[in-house]
Amino acid sequence: MKRIVVIGAGVMGTAIAIHLANNQRPVKIWGTSWDRQAINEMKETGKRKELDVDVPTSIEFFYDDQLAEAVTSSDVVILAVTSEGIEEITRELGPYLNESQVILNVTKGIDEASLTTISTVIEQALPEDLRDHIPVVKIGGPIIAKELAHSMYTEAVFASKNDRATKIAKKAFESPTFKGNITSDIDGVDLCAAFKNSYAIGMGIMSGVEVDTNNSKAALMARGTVEMSVIVEAYGGCIRTASGIAGIGDYYVTSQGGRNGIFGKYIGEGLSHEEAFEKMGTRTIEGLAATRNGYRLLEELEHDGRIEIAKDVPFFNEIYQILFEGKNAKEAMRNYWSQ
Repeated sequence: MKRIVVIGAGVMGTAIAIHLANNQRPVKIWGTSWDRQAINEMKETGKRKELDVDVPTSIEFFYDDQLAEAVTSSDVVILAVTSEGIEEITRELGPYLNESQVILNVTKGIDEASLTTISTVIEQALPEDLRDHIPVVKIGGPIIAKELAHSMYTEAVFASKNDRATKIAKKAFESPTFKGNITSDIDGVDLCAAFKNSYAIGMGIMSGVEVDTNNSKAALMARGTVEMSVIVEAYGGCIRTASGIAGIGDYYVTSQGGRNGIFGKYIGEGLSHEEAFEKMGTRTIEGLAATRNGYRLLEELEHDGRIEIAKDVPFFNEIYQILFEGKNAKEAMRNYWSQ
C-alpha cells in the first residue's frame, strides 16, 4: 500500500488527507510554519473546525522542521500549498525525493514569472537529475474541501504524461464515494483549474449586474466553457478537457459560491476592488491572479498567432477589462452581448 504525505495543512490539504485516511491509506500531513496553529488544534481537539469534521487518528502530523522525516519514507507526495510558494517548497523537497516517488499537484494558477502551468513549475523546480524521473500528476475537477472530507460523492480527473503515475493516484483516491478518471492532458487540466477562477468571477459580475436572472448566467456558463477549450487548444492541450470534469465540472462548482463569485458580484454591483476586499474581509481572491497572469499568457499566444483575444475569448477579455483596466461592469456586459 502506497504511503502518502500531504505537503500543506490548509483546508484542502487537510480534506484530502482525511479522505485518504478514511480510505485506509497511510497518510501524513506536513505543515509550513504558517500551519503550526492548525496542526496544534487538530492534534489537541481531533477536529478541523473549518471542515466541521473529526480528523482520523491514523493521520500523522509533521511540523515545518520535520520535512525530511515526512517525505523520505513516502511513495506519493501531494503538494497542496499556495501557487506563490509552490516553487520554493518543491526546491526544499528536492534533497528528500527519489525516483520511485510520484508527485500529485493540487495547487492551481498560472505562474506569474514564467507564465507556465503550476505543474510545469514543479517539474522545473525538481533537482536536475530527477526532472525526467519523478512524474507529476495534476488533480482536477469539482472538489469542494468540506464535501470531500465528509465523504460526499465526488468525481475528479488525474492527469500526467506518465500513465503509471495517474493510475497510482487514482487508486489511492478511489472509494465508494470518489470516482477517478485519467488523462494525459496535464496542461489542459492545469489551465482549466486556473482559468475557471477567472470565469467564476465573471459569473459573479453578471449576478451583480443583473440580479436573480438565469438566461445570462446559463449563457456565460456555456461561453466560459467554450473559451476554456479555445485556450487549452491554443496552448497545445486537448480541446475535450474543457468540456469534461476538469473544465465545466470545476467551473460550475466554483461559480456556485466561494470567494471568486462573491468578489465578482460586488464588482458587478459597482464596488471597487478595495471596497469588495473590505466587505469580504480578505484580499485572497485566486481569480484575480489567474486573470492577470492568464491574460499575459494569452498575449504571448496571440503574439505567436495561436489565438485572437478579443475575437476568440470575448468573455474573458471583458472580465480582464473590468478587473484591470477599470471598465464599468455594466458597460462590459453590454459590450459582450453586442458583439
